[in-house]
Amino acid sequence: MALTLLVLGAGLPLLDHALGGGLMVLPAGARLSVGTERDGVRPVSFSVPSAGWRLRKGRSSLGTNAALTRDDVALNLNVVVPLGTLDAGALWDGLQRIVAAGGTARLGSGPAPITTSEGLTGLTGALSGRGRIGTASVFARDTLGATVTASGRPAAYRRLAAQIEAIVRTIRIAP
Repeated sequence: MALTLLVLGAGLPLLDHALGGGLMVLPAGARLSVGTERDGVRPVSFSVPSAGWRLRKGRSSLGTNAALTRDDVALNLNVVVPLGTLDAGALWDGLQRIVAAGGTARLGSGPAPITTSEGLTGLTGALSGRGRIGTASVFARDTLGATVTASGRPAAYRRLAAQIEAIVRTIRIAP
């Protein structure tokens, strides 16, 4: 079920891209929030640690995802709204199937635990394919989750790896 929601959620950014787009420069410390608004607040948020990151407006939809770029590195955060309860292990398995179905990338075996600065726990692991390397991370609460993928050419990704980890560690999912 989470797999279906992830696939459907990916279609909206593609439609946004086809209708137009552009890049919005994000200042250091910018906080972005995504997901369906509840009482004026979007439930999943994260911060950008330094200047130089740009929001890809044509591939982002505040209701479902945020797509960032910097120096040939792409970072995508997607909100996952499951039909039932959710945990990080199930979300990782779903992401692994989606990545494998795409045929251009693969997740490394055996994800490792990761904890955000807010104490949210999840799983993280390597991502690779077609001359690109990166990481994937998943976080879940019972009724809401988030997946984050970041990849780029090896030299570019390595230069930004610490910033990418810093972004991932700022993720919050409202209870």
